[in-house]
Amino acid sequence: MALLVPNIGEIESLRYLIAQNNFVADLEDTSPRNLVLKLFTSNTTPAEGDVPSATAYFEPYIDGNVNGYGTTANTGYPVCVNNRGDQDYNQQYGILLNGSRWVIKNVGSGTTATYPEQTFTFTGPAGNIYGYYVTRANNMPVAVQGVVHGASVGIGTTVTKGNNTDPTIGVVGNSYLTIDPQVSIDDLTLGQFVAGNSGVATGTKIIGIDRSYRTIYLDKPLVDNIQVATDPSVTFSFGKISFANHGLRAGDILYVNAGTGNTTLESNVYTVFDVPNADEFVTTPSLTATSNGVLGLNTATLYSSIMYAERFTNGPYNIQNNGDQIKITLNVALD
Repeated sequence: MALLVPNIGEIESLRYLIAQNNFVADLEDTSPRNLVLKLFTSNTTPAEGDVPSATAYFEPYIDGNVNGYGTTANTGYPVCVNNRGDQDYNQQYGILLNGSRWVIKNVGSGTTATYPEQTFTFTGPAGNIYGYYVTRANNMPVAVQGVVHGASVGIGTTVTKGNNTDPTIGVVGNSYLTIDPQVSIDDLTLGQFVAGNSGVATGTKIIGIDRSYRTIYLDKPLVDNIQVATDPSVTFSFGKISFANHGLRAGDILYVNAGTGNTTLESNVYTVFDVPNADEFVTTPSLTATSNGVLGLNTATLYSSIMYAERFTNGPYNIQNNGDQIKITLNVALD
């Protein structure tokens, strides 16, 4: 049966979701990214199964209620203004929220987080504004965000863990293996394909990592022992996303829409796991662009993922003139 979340549990859940738990100094670097408030000019009514796309939740970069992704906004729709010295999100459009300014209260049987009123002021026509949504902050550049097929998806690399001196160990029938303390596991994450050893079943993936105990949990049981006497090495493979000067950092959250021909890549929400260089990044869960040598290569469209969305009850509001404004007071509730 489903667990009951009491009011005090709702408070703690909201603190995490809206990044309001950054009052403790030691948590500042590990708490979630702050949120960004965005407007949408598509005629969209939010629903459970919604995802950002070329036809839904696009922002008012240009007039006419059309998708203007890939271009600089000319409507006065604002670029994010950084509100802390340890972050840089000024390639994003919208209003960057400060987690410290949320106020959380129990209201009846539910819990509500409220943010002070925010104002969007336009400099020219922007068409009808149908509603607003909130995303986790990232610094994906305008040149790729929402641009269909704007990013390339391909093979990242394959890494090998274990040798006769520093072995990887696994026991037949167990759904985990252990990697020697002398071997780094910093480049391993959920979703990576496991292979390179006869003890590993074809198509096995990582489903969990205990970094303290060096234990890698698998979605399939081992079919033979992994040991020095036979072969103490295992390989891990993963895909990558490429586009020039991506500006992203580990911890950024994106919605990745698989492009045409990507038969193995799942359209879903991903977190940036590693940034090997300015033009490539890998994700967690790992992209399934490579599965034991079977490729699923092509392109992807990248968006900021939607956390909360609301359509204006009395909207849409038509923006036509320099100085036109939209004011929003955010309320996020858990019942």
